[in-house]
Amino acid sequence: MTRSHRKKTRKYRGKRTFGTGKLGTRRAKGQKGGTGKTTGKTKHHWSKYLEMKKKGFPGPDGDKWRLGKHGFKRPQKVRRLNQVEAINIKDVEVNLDEWLENGQIEKKKNTFIINLEKIGYDKLLGRGKVTEDMEITVEKASKGAVRKLEKAECNLNLIEE
Repeated sequence: MTRSHRKKTRKYRGKRTFGTGKLGTRRAKGQKGGTGKTTGKTKHHWSKYLEMKKKGFPGPDGDKWRLGKHGFKRPQKVRRLNQVEAINIKDVEVNLDEWLENGQIEKKKNTFIINLEKIGYDKLLGRGKVTEDMEITVEKASKGAVRKLEKAECNLNLIEE
């Protein structure tokens, strides 16, 4: 059926507010500026923010109250330069058979001879138990790893730079 009159919304096309005044005034919550304790803390809730900060909210560090951007984030390229590839003793023992098949390590009698630098690791960490007899060559090792290997009477050769 055709209309005998134009729709009311046609006259509001091209207008920002469609005849409702200031933006946000026809919202159900009015113009209060959001909900929550930190919304609008730098504007219309400033006095409430100061009052709560004096009481110690949200905690002793108050990190949530800091305004603006802080600090500097180092680029990925630079971060990767200092990145250390580390492996735990537990993971070394799990991978022994696979590395032996691939020819990445050797086995003489009962001793596994492992050069972690050739496999692609820079540091040996101490998580796990030493159950196999190993001779490990690596650039760095944690104190825990050194202690565990000494206790199990395994050889650890550290490469000096």
